[in-house]
Amino acid sequence: MGLFESNVPIDNITVMVQKEVADRMQVGPGSKDYGALSLAVQYYAEPYIVANVPPNCFIPRPGVGSAVIRLTRHQEPPVDVKDAKLMFRLIRASFNQRRKTLLNGLANSPELSFSKEQITSAIEKWASPPVSEARP
Repeated sequence: MGLFESNVPIDNITVMVQKEVADRMQVGPGSKDYGALSLAVQYYAEPYIVANVPPNCFIPRPGVGSAVIRLTRHQEPPVDVKDAKLMFRLIRASFNQRRKTLLNGLANSPELSFSKEQITSAIEKWASPPVSEARP
């Protein structure tokens, strides 16, 4: 993440990580494994698991499997963001406390200084369809 965030001019990174971490990097919305890591990695790159590496390939044998994952940097981020640092603070706060509502997760985050009313207003604005898309 540090290489991507600091705009080091690389096209892709291939690393070996725990299988669970590789799965979290590439999973999409709707999965229980989808979270802040998925969003952060996918903002910068397209993840692809190249190979799974079983524990018996190592001495001493670890208790978990590994995976080789290639992260190919996007030419342009998949979404246009005015403030990427704020976006990542919002993402961390949104997924930090999975059992809480989005409103409480954002309102209780020490990284954010928005009031509960501001957050409620933003969520309501986002959740409401634009007037041009509203059905009669």
